[in-house]
Amino acid sequence: MLNVPVDWGTLWLGGFCPVGALGGLPVRGSDYAAHPPLDDLLTLPPDTTLCADVTLEYAERAWAERLAGAMVLLLRDAYRARRLLHQAAGIQPDEWVGIPANASHDLAESIKHHKALPRFLDFDASLRLAKSSTRYTWTQVVRGLWQPQNATTWLDCADTLPIPGAAERPAVTLYGLHLPDDRSGALLVFNDEALYAEVRALCQPADRPNAAQALAQCERLPDLAERQSGNLAEVRRGLHEAAGLVTHEPNRLALATAVAVQIPLESDVATFYAYVEQENTPVRWLPKIQPLHYAALRADGAPNHRDTGANLTRWLYVPVGPEYTFEEIKHGVLGIVKAAEYLGVRWRSNPVHAAEYAAMVDRAYGAGHDAYRPLFALDGAFAAGD
Repeated sequence: MLNVPVDWGTLWLGGFCPVGALGGLPVRGSDYAAHPPLDDLLTLPPDTTLCADVTLEYAERAWAERLAGAMVLLLRDAYRARRLLHQAAGIQPDEWVGIPANASHDLAESIKHHKALPRFLDFDASLRLAKSSTRYTWTQVVRGLWQPQNATTWLDCADTLPIPGAAERPAVTLYGLHLPDDRSGALLVFNDEALYAEVRALCQPADRPNAAQALAQCERLPDLAERQSGNLAEVRRGLHEAAGLVTHEPNRLALATAVAVQIPLESDVATFYAYVEQENTPVRWLPKIQPLHYAALRADGAPNHRDTGANLTRWLYVPVGPEYTFEEIKHGVLGIVKAAEYLGVRWRSNPVHAAEYAAMVDRAYGAGHDAYRPLFALDGAFAAGD
């Protein structure tokens, strides 16, 4: 993507004018049209040329090879894949199944329709799930934004595609195939041979996707993943080095569609989000993508759902696309940097650097300036979640 490494740490120095003041202009105009983010490109283009007479066996072999020899099953959609898995695992009526407090509606419904009971789990400031006493637990990572750090039974990444190659996998990982027809397709990847055999034995012809489309998505994946992964790494590096805020480690199993950046505790969430949006930055708020499930708020829901909800609100979603130019990457980073600068939390994860930068601004502008003033303690080490 970039031929020469960018020094993000020194790209924007010296303070910024507050939005709307002194002629300050947003990073982008409201009608700016960038290349599409990966969110808009996951679905196999409907005009893709398909191979004739492709069998499901052939398509599954291709996917297995793409995923370093993993055991795979192609299914018609994510909901049906979950239902077959619950049946194969022998989940009993009224048995509790652990899921995140912000689990998707489809995940929760697939458990309830099996006559089992969803046990909503809290998560901490880094979005790590609390431990569960249930026999089976689904970990659901929104659009591949972070790598699960605690042991998980099953991993739900149905809203994105896998990353090609080998990686340490849980017992089962679910991905979407994102096919253009009514059967959008799902991919189950197993690290449990017995469970794989049970699910395969339950499969009926009606449970299967379009084999030719599934193969085309498999063939499309390597180039898409390589370009997206490079741009994700650059956006994350820019946010880390120029904004100095906590970002999530990249997911090693699922292709992320964005970079997640954390709003520091010193900032009011709504104010920080508003400042970023005023720059016309292509950013989204994570609770708008996948909020707490309404049942998690009940007496038998997530026991600490208020703190869990507050943890979720501190994460912003910075979309990334495989075709992004450096200018587009820079725009995504700059809006976050400017908000952090105005609100005194720039380089929150590096207080030593923040102190040096604040001193430089003081020397440049003199006492009483309206530029960068850190609103966090500059002495001592800061324990970041990055």
